[in-house]
Amino acid sequence: MSLFNKSKILVIGDAMLDKYSFGSTNRISPEAPVPVLKIEKEILKPGGAANVAANVKSLGHDTSLVTKIGIDNNGKILRSLLKSLKINLTSPSDKTFKTTTKTRILSQNQQLMRIDDESSNNLEDKKTFFSGLEKLIKNSDAVIFSDYSKGSLKNISSLIKIANKFKKPVFIDPKGDNFSSYKNAFAITPNLKEFENIVGYCKNHKDIISKAKLLSKTLNINSILVTLGSDGMILVRKNKKSFHIKATSAKEVYDVTGAGDTVIAVLCATYLSYKDDDDMYFAAVVANIAAGEVIKKLGAHSISAEELSNKVYKDVSINHEEEFFKNIDELYECNKIIKNDNELKRIIELINNLGLSIAFTNGCFDLLHRGHTKYLDESRKAADILFIGVNNDTSVKKLKGNKRPINNIKDRMEMLRRATLDEAFIVEFSEQTPIKLIKKIKPDILIKGGDYKENEIIGSDFIKKNKGKVKIIPFVKGFSSSNIIKKIVKSFD
Repeated sequence: MSLFNKSKILVIGDAMLDKYSFGSTNRISPEAPVPVLKIEKEILKPGGAANVAANVKSLGHDTSLVTKIGIDNNGKILRSLLKSLKINLTSPSDKTFKTTTKTRILSQNQQLMRIDDESSNNLEDKKTFFSGLEKLIKNSDAVIFSDYSKGSLKNISSLIKIANKFKKPVFIDPKGDNFSSYKNAFAITPNLKEFENIVGYCKNHKDIISKAKLLSKTLNINSILVTLGSDGMILVRKNKKSFHIKATSAKEVYDVTGAGDTVIAVLCATYLSYKDDDDMYFAAVVANIAAGEVIKKLGAHSISAEELSNKVYKDVSINHEEEFFKNIDELYECNKIIKNDNELKRIIELINNLGLSIAFTNGCFDLLHRGHTKYLDESRKAADILFIGVNNDTSVKKLKGNKRPINNIKDRMEMLRRATLDEAFIVEFSEQTPIKLIKKIKPDILIKGGDYKENEIIGSDFIKKNKGKVKIIPFVKGFSSSNIIKKIVKSFD
């Protein structure tokens, strides 16, 4: 069963031709100390906005492309490629316009060089409008702007106004150092470098989310999807929960060319198939999976609706989009303080079905102080979902002595729930170490505070064996429950 319902999608932007020249290097040139490449094969593909259109078409949608392609030899090749894909092309005939062409030279599966053949006068062209453009926008279900800073989208603000007038969602793959022209768009998909070029350096996921929320508010953009390469994606939406979506193919990267084109195409196509703001998360998950597939293949690759649908159903472990959102709703309605093993098993099952990452930390958390809150804040950033294991009262007595804990397990867990703003699952354990709990949860990241070495942390061997990571967060100096208790006792002496 396909994920996609057929829609009419209009792509406007900077099209280009991608060339891949393959050859072998077996000798050094007698003219200069450089290798001689003997060309053995050449592959030609649509690039830029043309690749976005190719991706949309491969998902089964009616696709139109408005762009500027020259009538030079490379332009004729690109027009022919688009015609073979049955993409409706609208492009003026301009003898002075040079078709942007990117040639990649490869040998033994390694890219040796990229040659960009383009003219600076492309950037000076300010006319995207033609008499039938407004009608094309009106007759489409959505508009994708593919901006490669080549001049096709100089008047993008006016085009967004037209799309909004006809209530057509606008999706933009942005470029440049000023996003103000994208104001009032529905969604933008910058990569991290493009995003930081606008908002400044982001030190962590929390920083990205905070700055994306501000940008969303400033420019009135409904959704911002920041792509992070091997770290996945972060989705920020107006008045809704933000998500970090873990990458699916961090260890299988062959070529990242065109990954951004795939993301914007799949995001738009998936959203249109359900057309509800709550479905933007699902659309982002599908786009993430699609990007993970295309980077395993050479060049600007398009993924078919059938191939992507099968991959999504396999990865997400669900048979229908409605069940996907049912799982999300159920997860966030679960009690944050876990009462028994059955609740724990169900929560872990939901998290695994949704493909979310898990971090785990543990402690007594007897008297909550600033050291704890800073530690918990850092722990929450480490993965999509944080689990906190808490020693029960009997376990604390064995570790700390008969006068501890000061606060009972019920109160300690409730304080942790409030301190983590209901964004962590809290579960007690009776043993002196949390190893049994760690094996039940199987976290992706094991977190511990202090000056431990990895091999000294309980559960580190298990985590590494299961391809997880260990993260050590330094304590805040001068803060510990034991020291606070000693100060209180001393004050009464």
